[in-house]
Amino acid sequence: MKSIKVIILLMIGSLGVHSAFAQSSRPPVSFNVNYSIAQPLGSLSDYAKNTSFRGWTAGFNYAINDRLSVGGKVGYADFYERFPRTVYPGKGEDVSAVQTHTLQTIPILATVQYNLAKADARVIPYVGAGIGTANMNYEKYWGEFVEKENKWAFQVSPEVGINIPFGKYSPVMLNANVQYNYAPFKVNEITNFNSIQANIGLKFHIQ
Repeated sequence: MKSIKVIILLMIGSLGVHSAFAQSSRPPVSFNVNYSIAQPLGSLSDYAKNTSFRGWTAGFNYAINDRLSVGGKVGYADFYERFPRTVYPGKGEDVSAVQTHTLQTIPILATVQYNLAKADARVIPYVGAGIGTANMNYEKYWGEFVEKENKWAFQVSPEVGINIPFGKYSPVMLNANVQYNYAPFKVNEITNFNSIQANIGLKFHIQ
């Protein structure tokens, strides 16, 4: 009879500990969806200097502990610039045309993040990095005619950001970050792909 009482007390105690733990931490799996704005740099800016307002990222993370997490993400950015009609020197004859420059990128990256504050902080800054590949779709229009190039390229994207929980240990957070993107992508005027990107959205921890 004593042993039964001890077992019951241990079970009640373990449930209490589990409940306290559940209230003092977040589920390890999280998903985030962000709207993105990207500014081209370097030779990409020479090709299409306009800021891209047509972008997004989505990803997931698995928390190894309250500080370190690993995961993956995908994204999209569309760079575009239209040039007025100009005469371009060609081989044997000049060409008069309205040029339109576009580049669409779809990165697929493995990620790692390290939180710089504890899980119960009101603001949780972090640093992170993504590494993987990106599909680069280059199209340069000469009026109705187009030069095309579609390639996969290695990409690396370090970032800094913050998560702001909607309440202590809330599973939902506001996420904002800035990342730098680099890929050794070369085609015509573009010698390397470089951009700085700002992302804002929501992060959801799920059971």
